[in-house]
Amino acid sequence: MSRRYSRALITGIGGQDGAFLAARLLAEGIHVTGTHRPSSPQGNWRLDELGISAHPHLQLCALDVLDVAACRSLIAAMAPGAIFHLAGQSRVADSFRDPLGSVQANGIGTLNLLEAMRRDAPDAHFVLASSAEIFGSPPHAPQNEQTPLRPDSPYGLSKLVAHAAMGSWRASFGLAASSAILFNHESELRDVAFVTRKITRAAVRIALGLDQDVALGNLDAKRDFGYAPEYVAALANLADRESGEDFVLATGRAASIREFATSAFSAAGISLEWQGQGADQQAVEPGTGKRRIHIDATLLRPVDAPLLVGDAAKARRELGFQSIVDLDELARRMVEADLSRERAGRKP
Repeated sequence: MSRRYSRALITGIGGQDGAFLAARLLAEGIHVTGTHRPSSPQGNWRLDELGISAHPHLQLCALDVLDVAACRSLIAAMAPGAIFHLAGQSRVADSFRDPLGSVQANGIGTLNLLEAMRRDAPDAHFVLASSAEIFGSPPHAPQNEQTPLRPDSPYGLSKLVAHAAMGSWRASFGLAASSAILFNHESELRDVAFVTRKITRAAVRIALGLDQDVALGNLDAKRDFGYAPEYVAALANLADRESGEDFVLATGRAASIREFATSAFSAAGISLEWQGQGADQQAVEPGTGKRRIHIDATLLRPVDAPLLVGDAAKARRELGFQSIVDLDELARRMVEADLSRERAGRKP
């Protein structure tokens, strides 16, 4: 398809969303510059799995988004038509351990890039990967673009700083600055630090006889689980718009961590029988009676919204957003990818 932009900057290209977005844009003939942290190596397993590491239209470079001069220098030299800011501190649990670092990485880093765009690429479209965590524990569901923003966690606050900055720079300076309020979106490229990938990898290793069980935290939290490639397609379309706006990207379907685990283990060929309540919950394999999942109290968060589920009607109407992959299919794809990696001896 033909885009309004021919050059795109993707911060955090080595992450799940960055890698999928890069692959999509490169396939459309877009020249992509992707950034990674200065402390990170240029090589990346996600880019390798997608077969784009050596693409002739892909350039990788180091960027510290807290370095104002470096942000300006890169954007001035590159003159991108679209800026996708996907880098940052992406784990809610880590934000409780380092709240200030999370606000700096996600909030101040976004402000630095916005200022660099305002000064050196004012005609570009800036797309931020915001988060449903900015809603906190809302009293009503589903959440949409008009839902009040009341983050509970330091991570949610850090994302709210970035999200609010987009609206402020849009209103104050007329920039095309858009926030994509992303609900949980998973894939075969998810990091093992995230609970969904932790579950699918554990299910595969248990099925292969390599592990016996896995420890999890809150099984009752309900989240809106989507498929990441469907979300990055909407991000690419969002940057095609002439003006900036905010959009919720979600499936509108909520499932608990327990339900996701049940689907993942089923995809790996293991049935689960749930027993107990609260911190005493566990899942055993019928027939053998072997414990496969147990609760570790140290994995419980100080604050954990019980229900986050989004209303993406606006995105479906204006961005052509579609959420086709359901929970069982999502879990199956992730399990099959982990099974392939285990058999090949790859452990990304």
